[in-house]
Amino acid sequence: MTYWRMQLHPGNPEGAVRHTVESLVAGYIGLDFAADVPDMRTIAQDALPANQRNYWAFAHEMNIDDRVLIFAHHYPFALARVAGPYNYIRVRAPEIGVWFTHFCAVDDVRYYGDFVTNPREWENLVMTATITPLREHGSASYQLIERWLGH
Repeated sequence: MTYWRMQLHPGNPEGAVRHTVESLVAGYIGLDFAADVPDMRTIAQDALPANQRNYWAFAHEMNIDDRVLIFAHHYPFALARVAGPYNYIRVRAPEIGVWFTHFCAVDDVRYYGDFVTNPREWENLVMTATITPLREHGSASYQLIERWLGH
């Protein structure tokens, strides 16, 4: 199992929490690109926009049962379990409650405000990338997931 950090909103910070809530309530996490990018399983990684090539991992490395720490405004927002494989739709489908075309299903969504109930104690963990696999077991995000899961 791999742990991940991820943001679930397009490039507008004023809608970050709304997009994050809508996505999680719909049962999905996902991302999209500034340019039109087809199903990532059908193209080479170097065909992705240079500043978004790290998104490749979402389609090729993320697996069912991985845990994803979801961020909003540099604060942990939720922890979710990946429940389905990578999917791609050519046209956004607002009726399913998401703004992205690259996505996967999640379940076991836990909200940070229920885990740490005093907002003065919330951890500010700067999140600058859209998605990052957590490979350093000593990182603050990795340790937060471990505490949250009771490991």
